[in-house]
Amino acid sequence: MAGERSANLCTCCTSFITSTGLIIIFLWLTLRTQQPKCFIQSLYLPSLNKTITSNHKHSKNNNTIIFNLKVTNTNKDKGVLYDTVRLTFSLFLDANTTRPLANTTLEPFYQGHGRTTEKWSSAEAHGGGVNRTVNGSVFLRVDFATRVNYKIMLFYTKRHRLSGGANVEVNVSTGEKVDPKGIRLGNTPPRVGSEAAPVRNRWIALSTFLVSLCFYLTY
Repeated sequence: MAGERSANLCTCCTSFITSTGLIIIFLWLTLRTQQPKCFIQSLYLPSLNKTITSNHKHSKNNNTIIFNLKVTNTNKDKGVLYDTVRLTFSLFLDANTTRPLANTTLEPFYQGHGRTTEKWSSAEAHGGGVNRTVNGSVFLRVDFATRVNYKIMLFYTKRHRLSGGANVEVNVSTGEKVDPKGIRLGNTPPRVGSEAAPVRNRWIALSTFLVSLCFYLTY
């Protein structure tokens, strides 16, 4: 009898631990959130388009920045409520120096789970033209900041800050963004040529690890 009771007790404990573990995993997967990703999908400076400015003399004074911001909600089972999105544009004077150029805002909006939203808008540049070149191209620094609430089932979480930035190269003849792909507004530092730095740093870290591993296995 004592042995049977011990076996039943062990079975109950095992079932309890397993059930508790599954519940914890379920809650973790349900409450876990992923930050949305923001991209500058398109960017256009009419004042740099030589085809237009050669035919229309007033186009040279058009300091409008036209852009398309793409926002991707990577959460497959959670919606995202965005507060006002603030965007700032700066012009690179050299590889490390920028000056404020323009700022604008996008109205708050809600985005369903797994959805992608594109927002076309524009901003008016101030403080001079945008024809300052660095290494033969015009470079803009684009930053954004907002706050988001995640919708889990019928409830919203507290607000979370969301921000990022990137350097955007613009063709001096067409006024269009050079990179045809969307540029992620992430943690790229405001420095021309810094886009390759994260990749280079990862390769350096990987190389260091492999060298250390080979040294350890050899000796």
